[in-house]
Amino acid sequence: MSQEQAEALGSEIVSLSSRQIGGLPLLYPVMQELSIRQIVNRLAPSEAEIDLGRIVEILTLNRLLCPVALYGVSEWLAESVLPELLEVESEQVYDNRLGRALDRLHPKLGELWAEIVSRAIQRYDLDLSILHWDITSIYFEGAYNDSTLASYGYSRDHRTDTKQVNLQVDTTDQGQVPILYQVLPGKTADITRPLDHLEALLVFLARPELVGNPVKPILVSDCKMITPEAVLACHYHRLFYLGPVADSESSRAVVESVAGETLARHPLKYRPKRVKLDDPEFQPYLGVWRPFTVEHGGVSVTDRALVVWSAGKERLDVKKRKNHLKQLLDDLANIQKRLNVRRYKKRSYVEERLKKVQERSHWAKGLVDIELKGVDEQMSLHFTINRQRLVAAKTLDGRYLLATNANHLDSHQALTIYKGQDGIEKRFRTVKGPLLVHPLFVHSDERIEGMVFITLLALLVRALLEQHCRQREVTDSIDRLLRKFETLQAIDICWRDGSYQRQVTQMSDFQTHVLHRLGWTLPDAYSCLTRR
Repeated sequence: MSQEQAEALGSEIVSLSSRQIGGLPLLYPVMQELSIRQIVNRLAPSEAEIDLGRIVEILTLNRLLCPVALYGVSEWLAESVLPELLEVESEQVYDNRLGRALDRLHPKLGELWAEIVSRAIQRYDLDLSILHWDITSIYFEGAYNDSTLASYGYSRDHRTDTKQVNLQVDTTDQGQVPILYQVLPGKTADITRPLDHLEALLVFLARPELVGNPVKPILVSDCKMITPEAVLACHYHRLFYLGPVADSESSRAVVESVAGETLARHPLKYRPKRVKLDDPEFQPYLGVWRPFTVEHGGVSVTDRALVVWSAGKERLDVKKRKNHLKQLLDDLANIQKRLNVRRYKKRSYVEERLKKVQERSHWAKGLVDIELKGVDEQMSLHFTINRQRLVAAKTLDGRYLLATNANHLDSHQALTIYKGQDGIEKRFRTVKGPLLVHPLFVHSDERIEGMVFITLLALLVRALLEQHCRQREVTDSIDRLLRKFETLQAIDICWRDGSYQRQVTQMSDFQTHVLHRLGWTLPDAYSCLTRR
């Protein structure tokens, strides 16, 4: 085109405006494969101007591409190509409409999730033979005085000043795809969940879509799963479990039963992915099987427990004990200095303080001999490190106990599968990072659960995209892919004759390569604006 022709063409343009495409070509094909809109509209039909399936699509895409509060969704939508693609007007997607949509969805959330995930299992051939279960917390801004979900509790976000809800999630081992979730009150103790969780999992696995592919999964968790009730329940329902055993007299006895020389003769093949194969400083994990008996209500079972040693845990144990021991000795010296003065005149008060400082220094428990003599106002306090117990404690540094009833696993497999528990922690970080916006304000428990549903749906889409990328040998992380696609835009052209046209900006070589690798539609499919 000559300069004269370009100038003539340019004179016909009245205005230009950009619209964001971004990572839409990466994410929307997964959502279409899951039939999210169709499933929502079938289970929760609506005669509203915008159907609930479309609302769910919009909110999920917002979580994936540019998380904002509900009141910001309309503005985000207007700056993207989505209004024409999804056949909605951005002005129609205001916060009150979105809130009411969450209210209408609430009675169907469990059924919606189960059907969407069942389709994901079938369409993406997800492996359910190993499932990882864990619990995290999500904090909310606001008072929530009438909420039964939002409450104060143990905060994994270190936000004790805010109310929270707890979220329990099951993911696959391969790809860490979320399969099951439940929103719990923020004050729920982890230890109370294993039996209810097992029941929910059994109900899900019995769905008609999954019956044709029966599976007996290994349930992997942290020590909250390995309770006597949960272990016996796994045996009763013929499920496998795998996880660390909480510290107790019986578990310590099993750990102590393995001599250091015996452990040293049993190196394990497992090594963390971050460790290079030729790293000369890497110390292999060690592991020895021992019988492990669980008893509850007059019933007992004997399974196996792997006594594991790792250099990393040994360093951590040494550091914790050193810090706690120093803290305990400092606290005891402080009490000794104040003895028989003011409140410390009363023996009962001193005994209470001694109890508290010992409880606070868990890793120094039993390592200091403490003797309080005398009566009120005439007391003396003596304390000294028990060297014999300290030496005994050091011999157990780096050890922990992994229990299981999966007798078909060898020691390497058991440790490798357990170490996969880190994957669900990474998914939690995604939920709280790229997919969640803070401060988060919603006005009811129904909307809290609705927003968690949308967030988990976004996590499901991300996880499935990641799995598809790995299968197509696209090795970039999802975060990097989305960043690389942020530059992808469409230009809306208003011509002098009153017609409009949308054109996609030139794709980078990287964007073109990725979409070809994935076998997905090029962005021209998202430029549906041309009209007169």
